[in-house]
Amino acid sequence: MTQDKKFIVGILVFSTASLFVLISCSSFPLFGTKKEEKIEKLPEGRTVTVEGMETIKGANPSKSETPSAKKPSTPAPPAVKETETKVASASSAPSRPFYTPSLAFSETGFKKKVAILDFVNNTSYKEEKIGETVAKKLSDKLEATQRVVTLDKTVVSETLNREGFKFEHLSDPQAIKQAHQSLGIQAFALGTVTDVSLSSKASEASDEEVAFATAKVEIRLIDASTGNLLKTFVGRSPIFGTRETGADSRGKAVLKAIEIGLNDILESFLRQLDFLDWTTTVAKADGETVYLNAGKLSGVRVGDTFEVFEPGKEIFHPNTNLSLGWTTGKLKGAVRVTALFGVDAAVGKAVQGNGFSSNDVVKSAMK
Repeated sequence: MTQDKKFIVGILVFSTASLFVLISCSSFPLFGTKKEEKIEKLPEGRTVTVEGMETIKGANPSKSETPSAKKPSTPAPPAVKETETKVASASSAPSRPFYTPSLAFSETGFKKKVAILDFVNNTSYKEEKIGETVAKKLSDKLEATQRVVTLDKTVVSETLNREGFKFEHLSDPQAIKQAHQSLGIQAFALGTVTDVSLSSKASEASDEEVAFATAKVEIRLIDASTGNLLKTFVGRSPIFGTRETGADSRGKAVLKAIEIGLNDILESFLRQLDFLDWTTTVAKADGETVYLNAGKLSGVRVGDTFEVFEPGKEIFHPNTNLSLGWTTGKLKGAVRVTALFGVDAAVGKAVQGNGFSSNDVVKSAMK
């Protein structure tokens, strides 16, 4: 009886222990099955391992889950600035050619007309055409800047003669002012050449002669509208830098000295020319058709609009009797260029006003 009780107690203890073990291990999956991991609602940045692969939610989402993987939508057009809108609205206006920003008169693209007279040869080399040479070299240098149209004395003289004007010298202030009205010339340039000296010696390396020269060039810039002298420019050439050898070395050295003197003047000359306003004149008027003394050579283009004024009045100083300049005459109207013709002339059509006549003053409408 005692043994039966022990056997029964042992069975109860074993059963209780087995039950306890089963209860404590109930969280493990049964053999042959897998418990699915729930990865929803994971905190950002948490790493979860699923079948040996790590996935980080929130911190570094996979490429397929990034917004950039989606097809980008068509971007909105960029906002147009107010200045760009103004430019677009003015696109119908003719474009202007620009050369260099250093000079204000080039901003409009119109070139100044300068008449160049022969320079006086005040050197001891009277047989040489030094004066004509200086005028030609100055003309070439001004034309090369693309800011100036040059006219020689022959063109100016023949034009004035055809119009019935007779002058003893083109340097006469009255002749200069008439050339301004008839040809739209803004300035005259003339001057003298002095202090030309030559030195030569035998070359140490050969039997050829080596020549050096010096020269002084003086240029006077005259306002064509008044005949007044604006400024005098003086250019000098140092003897070094003029070395020439071989045949005609003396003449070549003189030309080089003159060119150096002109280069010394050129920048100041153009800067002073900037103080003169660009204007031209009406050559002829036929109703609404107006012919201008400026065209392709002066930088005028089809579509350009100009204002037309009466000539105004020339004011003289009461004590010196020197011309102070011209007042702005009454505005007659405006013309738009419809065609270019000849070397330097244009045809315009009246777009405002009427009653245009020869010698009316023409100014650019660009502000």
